[in-house]
Amino acid sequence: MDMSFIVRKAEELEGRGQEILKFALSMERVQAVLGNLGGRDRLYDPVTTWLIFLGQTLSPDHSCRNAIAQARAAGILVREASVHTGAYCQARERLEEQTLRVLATGLGETLMESETCEERWHGRRVLVPDGSSVSLPDTPANQDAYPQPSTQAPGCGFPVMYLCGLMSLASGAFLDFEPGAGNGNELPLWRRLWHYLRPGDVILGDGKYSSYADIALLHAKGIDVVARPGCRKIDFRGGKVFCTWDHIVEWKRPKKLPKWLGDEILSETIRVRELCFHVEVPGFRRETVTLVTTLLDSEEYSVEDIAELFFGRWQMELRLRDVKTVLGMDVLRTKTPVRVRKEVWMYLAAYNLVRMLMLTAARKVRRPVSRFSFQGTRQRLLAVAYCHCNSRTFVRTYRNLIHDIAQDLNPYRPSRVEPRAIKRRKKQYDLLNQPRTVLQQKLRKVA
Repeated sequence: MDMSFIVRKAEELEGRGQEILKFALSMERVQAVLGNLGGRDRLYDPVTTWLIFLGQTLSPDHSCRNAIAQARAAGILVREASVHTGAYCQARERLEEQTLRVLATGLGETLMESETCEERWHGRRVLVPDGSSVSLPDTPANQDAYPQPSTQAPGCGFPVMYLCGLMSLASGAFLDFEPGAGNGNELPLWRRLWHYLRPGDVILGDGKYSSYADIALLHAKGIDVVARPGCRKIDFRGGKVFCTWDHIVEWKRPKKLPKWLGDEILSETIRVRELCFHVEVPGFRRETVTLVTTLLDSEEYSVEDIAELFFGRWQMELRLRDVKTVLGMDVLRTKTPVRVRKEVWMYLAAYNLVRMLMLTAARKVRRPVSRFSFQGTRQRLLAVAYCHCNSRTFVRTYRNLIHDIAQDLNPYRPSRVEPRAIKRRKKQYDLLNQPRTVLQQKLRKVA
């Protein structure tokens, strides 16, 4: 698969005056980051290995055998290269984990930097953190690094890696994933991502992200927060009242501070705005949503504006679905913690590359990027990448690709209501409630 199609040299298109991925990852940057690991002249050099790995991640068939077959068909590998996967797997092993992370996160950052002021909420960057998890192969190494849930019997579960992701709301770019072990570890992972934040940013989170310590520390850095109040009780009868369900109050610092603060000093009080609004969806009960925020100006940030912003948080769930369900990151394949994390960084790079194409097509037809299908964009990209594309045909092929993506919009269905249930039943197999070795011994006795 000729995945170099989407990381071409930028000047190749600029000289012809064509619309380009101005923020795309150039081949020069890939080569600069990867370098020539080991200095030897190899068939699977770092750049070639990364391109094949990228195509393998984007493909519905994630096997190494399919990756080698597609690379040979696209001309990335010479015909003399072996059809077996051993050399390719060794080349993947030589790629450094941190290098793959730099490429993936750099792609997300440059995608976010390409956002225009009009695409952002009130001209400000809105970043959405959220936690998730992925399942790993059941190997001793994976179990040691990312143990299975304690409620599962030994030998009957799979290791679980917990992730906290950080997404830009305007473009849908994922800036990074922070991996960790143990359920309930989302907030410590989130705090490791704070180096991506800048003064003027707005954090959009759920109830976990509204603790006094988090809000106070972020506000001291010039970063605003919009989140649900969590376990805190809200009373609208005091404070500076704007209207019935919108006021400003002072939160007092708790007497017992969390241990993770260390030497950090919190202010005695912080001023926050508490507001409430009602949501009515046909076919569902009326829901009341309460939020807390450090956006105190009720004229510049009305309740309607903040309510619209909060509903945009659903985009985070959709983007996690894209990278986990559509790309297939929900169940990883490799058998050691280092290789597993390498897979995560490649999925992150693949996701951000697809988002680049979607954003480019959206700007061409001046439509919201949310109207474009992630799966459709990926399918069209793969259809092009399977064919060998030389420098002469690249401009025309790229122009046709963007044109096709721009014409294929998802239907606008604002009143669509569908149950989250499946109709087609799966085959009823027994659940594995004992270790596999125990069941194998029982079967041998019966035989």
